[in-house]
Amino acid sequence: MRLALGLVLLSLAACDAAPPRPDPKGQQLRAELDKLTADYGKCVDEKVAAADVSNDPAGSIAIEAVKACRPLRGALRLKVASFDRLGHPNHTANQAEAVAEASVGVIEKELREQAVVTIVKRQNQTR
Repeated sequence: MRLALGLVLLSLAACDAAPPRPDPKGQQLRAELDKLTADYGKCVDEKVAAADVSNDPAGSIAIEAVKACRPLRGALRLKVASFDRLGHPNHTANQAEAVAEASVGVIEKELREQAVVTIVKRQNQTR
């Protein structure tokens, strides 16, 4: 009985999964993506905070705030394309660019929507 229990324990010990293989390039790109995404959001927030919200519609102000941060959007799009090519080496450059544009488009839409909410709140406070 003890022998059988010992064999079961040994077989379970031998089945441990191999430790995850470190992916320093992927981890580095991921950290850069996170930073660029945060910087892009901060840029939009700063533009919204500095905007005059007394005259124009919230949507127009939000669009202008997002447009003002285009250089960061471009840098983020390039980094997403690099990350896509790392994870999907068989993707063509056009496929990686399409993935990047779609991904950054989702982020941009969310930032614009958040900006509109912030602007409307500011406009309501001034009335």
